[in-house]
This record gives sequence, structure tokens and C-alpha cells, in this order.
Amino acid sequence: MITSVNYSFFPGNELHTFGTRTYTIVDAKKSDFPGVVPYLNNLEVKFNVFQSAQERESKNPATKLQGAKDERRNNAILSFRSYGESASLRPIEGWKNAGDAILGVIRKHDWSAHHLGYKAKSGVINNIISEIRTKYAAELALIGGTELLNELEIAQKEFEAAAKQFVEVASTNEPTVAEARPELIAALRALFQFIGLQQIAAPSEKLTALISTLNELINTSISTLKASDTRWENQKKASDTNKATPAV
Repeated sequence: MITSVNYSFFPGNELHTFGTRTYTIVDAKKSDFPGVVPYLNNLEVKFNVFQSAQERESKNPATKLQGAKDERRNNAILSFRSYGESASLRPIEGWKNAGDAILGVIRKHDWSAHHLGYKAKSGVINNIISEIRTKYAAELALIGGTELLNELEIAQKEFEAAAKQFVEVASTNEPTVAEARPELIAALRALFQFIGLQQIAAPSEKLTALISTLNELINTSISTLKASDTRWENQKKASDTNKATPAV
């Protein structure tokens, strides 16, 4: 079977690359599997829409601002999460329970929110902020995390303002990247599902080889993205651990 893909790990450019490589691999073998052609054609259509949206948005003067504000809120959510992890390990009365409570809220809504698309990420961040402020204000104050949550809230509001500006500047009714992305992902999933079902219904050495090649692409792509993300998070965690040391 084809390895399950968590598309939330793929930023826009990486999803573009993954889609291109997937299409190239399967297209080279379509003569062996004629039934795959409609799925390839669908993937090509969705990919072209996604690519066009990327090209249009790259020319939108508000795109860079929106991207910068998104990066800032990524930094803020990861800093806040890392601070909670550090606090939960401190040998100080009440800190472990308070840190665990904060981390519980983040896990509940999405531990890897920084990987989500713009709209989904906004929903998660706003939910995290709201729940912590209404239910765990005392725990937050105890570990000294109020400033970091404030920074996250400011970063989220600044992103929302930039997103609004982006929409106002865009003058076309063509699909945006945010709209085209799920369509591209759905096309990739449909292609993979078809190939996987073919292997169950009519297994063959050629099909096994194709699936092996696709799995290698998937695993390599995910590993590369995770490694990059882990390096960044470790750097943030090392920095935020120092911040979690209370004055005595």
C-alpha cells in the first residue's frame, strides 16, 4: 500500500514540488496502467490551478507581508509551546501541573498548528488563546507565560490584518492558493487511492515497483520537512528554556 501522507507538513512550495514529482513518476508508467490516466489528468488540472494561484499571489504586494506575519505567528506559537514544555519540567511547586494544563490545551486543538494552512491555523490559535485565558489564567500567570501568550495574540491579530489587506489588494476572481490547495491534495489522494486499490485487486511486480517508488518519494519528502522543522524547534526550545527559569 502507499504510505499515508500528512499534507499539513507541506508548505506551498514543497507541495508544488511533491505534486510535480508525483505526476512525473506516475506519468512515466501510465502505459502499464491505463486506468490511472483519468486520475493523472485530474491531478494535472488541479496542479495547474494551484501553480497559477501561486504565480498570481507572488505578484500581489501584500503576499510577502502576509507570509511574514504568518512566520511571526509560527514563531509565537512554537515559542509558547516550548515555554510550556520547559515549565512542565521545572522542579518548582505548581509548575508541572500548570505547564501540563497549558500543553493539554495546545494538544487538544492541534500540537502542530504551525504546519496548518492559513485559515485552519487561525482557528486553532484563536481557540488556544481563548481557552487558556478563560480556563487557565492562573496557571499561565504562575509560570510567567502571560507575555508569550500576549505575543501570540498580537501576532495572530497582525496576521488577520495582513490577510484582510491581501484580499483587498487581489483584484481577480480566480482561485487563491488557499482555495486551490485542498483541491490539489484531493487529486493526489485520489491518485494514490486508485493505485493502492489496483494493487489489492490485481497485484503485479510493476505495480509493486511503482508503489515502492512513490513511497520512497513520500518518506523522503516527509523526513526532510520534519528534520528541518525539528532543527528549528530545538533552537527555539534551547532559547525558551532560559526564559522559563524563574527569578529566586
